[in-house]
Amino acid sequence: MEIANQVFITKAMRLSSIFRTSISPIALSTILVCANTVFASEPTAALLVQQQLPQEQLKEEIRDRVQEEVDIAFGRTAVLLNGLVIALTLFPTAAGVGVWFLLSKLSKQTTIARQEIESLHYDTISQLKLLISDAESILGEIQHQSHPAADADTDLLLPDAQIQEFAPVNYGNYQQLLTAGDYAKQGDSCFFENRYEDAIAAYDQALQIQPDLADTWNNRGVVLTRMQRYPEAIASYEKATTIRPNYPDAWNNRGVVLLELQNYQEAIGCYEQAIQAKPDYADAWNNRGVAFSKMQEYEQAVISYNQALQIKNDYTDAWNNRGVALSKLQKYEAAIESYDNAAKIRPDFYRIWYNKARCYALQGQIDLAIENLKRALNLNPNLCKELAKTEADLEKIREHEAFKQLIS
Repeated sequence: MEIANQVFITKAMRLSSIFRTSISPIALSTILVCANTVFASEPTAALLVQQQLPQEQLKEEIRDRVQEEVDIAFGRTAVLLNGLVIALTLFPTAAGVGVWFLLSKLSKQTTIARQEIESLHYDTISQLKLLISDAESILGEIQHQSHPAADADTDLLLPDAQIQEFAPVNYGNYQQLLTAGDYAKQGDSCFFENRYEDAIAAYDQALQIQPDLADTWNNRGVVLTRMQRYPEAIASYEKATTIRPNYPDAWNNRGVVLLELQNYQEAIGCYEQAIQAKPDYADAWNNRGVAFSKMQEYEQAVISYNQALQIKNDYTDAWNNRGVALSKLQKYEAAIESYDNAAKIRPDFYRIWYNKARCYALQGQIDLAIENLKRALNLNPNLCKELAKTEADLEKIREHEAFKQLIS
């Protein structure tokens, strides 16, 4: 304050020296009085400044505390937000890793299961192939001894229905039934050993003891059919259907004999009886188609083959026979498609390739005809050579050099 007063006095003195020469003493006195008055009021103004100073400092402190609290709250919120952002960022990654891990584990388990299934499938198929191979060998031996079909166009029917295993039925006298069953089983064994006469004798013994055994009458007819004793075979089948009218196998077998005797219409009637008793009887449908083919009613034959294939899609004979009927209708592409389906099921069946060669020859496709004929000859050279020498459908390729080389 003293410094301020001194400054103020100095200024006043300077002003007085300046104005001394230009103003009157009265005016100078007035100025000095005013200066004193201002100087006297100076402590009051200073006191007011000193009183306002703590209030400004308090406001500053309050402002600083508020700012500090705001900063702290903002920092905490920022930390929470950052944590949430990090969590949201890492969650999809963690979820993706988890899903990948689960999918990897599932894929591994699926691969293992697939390998086990494939192994089981391979083992099952191998066993089935062995069984089929054995069955085909037995059927081949049986067919070799049977009478060949009169018409080489079709692979005549299914081999005769298999022997029906004797199933004991309680007719009252157990001892008598057992003895009849023993004879019936003995007849079955003789049949499978190609001892046909012994089989007939055993069946006769069984039927003498118990005449109402429908299966034994049917089996007796099968043996007589193999022996080409057709009238006796028909009589046995009639006995079986008399005892059991809805006996599909006996009706079908009777139709086979009638077909062999060229009684086609009567044979068709037998097949329809078998189908009536058993609508899903694929063999009877196929045989019905063969009978219609023999009568040159190829459209009806195709309908029957279609029914057989609808029931049993892997029926080789039905596919082959269908191809023959379609070829007769000059529907060669459809016929070749049927042969191809048959070849997928049984590629070692010579008749498929031979019939396919005939179909290509009728179309004038010489190279394809020769190629398929060659495959047929590789499977059954003797029979195919004899058939090809007189086959009318091969007329267009008979003069071809490749054909001559195959047949010579």
